[in-house]
Amino acid sequence: MEQINDYVYDDGGRHKYFQMKYKKDRVADCVVRALSIATDEDYQSVRKELWEISYNNGAMPNEKQTYEEFLEKRGFIKEKKIKGYTLKEYPLSDTETYVVVLANHLVCLDQGIVRDIWDCRHKSPYNTWKKPLQKT
Repeated sequence: MEQINDYVYDDGGRHKYFQMKYKKDRVADCVVRALSIATDEDYQSVRKELWEISYNNGAMPNEKQTYEEFLEKRGFIKEKKIKGYTLKEYPLSDTETYVVVLANHLVCLDQGIVRDIWDCRHKSPYNTWKKPLQKT
């Protein structure tokens, strides 16, 4: 059975703090957006925490070392790449949330929906980070 992941526009809450009217307003903040969406946390809170982590580790806020520390702190589980798929057809659970690492981009795949400011489903994932199940 072929899985088709859908796409919806989602800026992760950036519009609450910054203008998003023009293409020039779309800055290189995919890490903040993806993590805000995946964790359901406030955009500015995530942005601030990434800056704090980067201040301590010496890497920039959007670098692998920084966002991986952020994800590990929240219990996300790094998974290996499944080769031969684009994000549109990537075989992941449509009931769970993932942060997907693409070439020069991070995106949230939430319950089979790619949530981002542009449709990146034609890209191939490098690896994924699976969100831990919520305890009830």
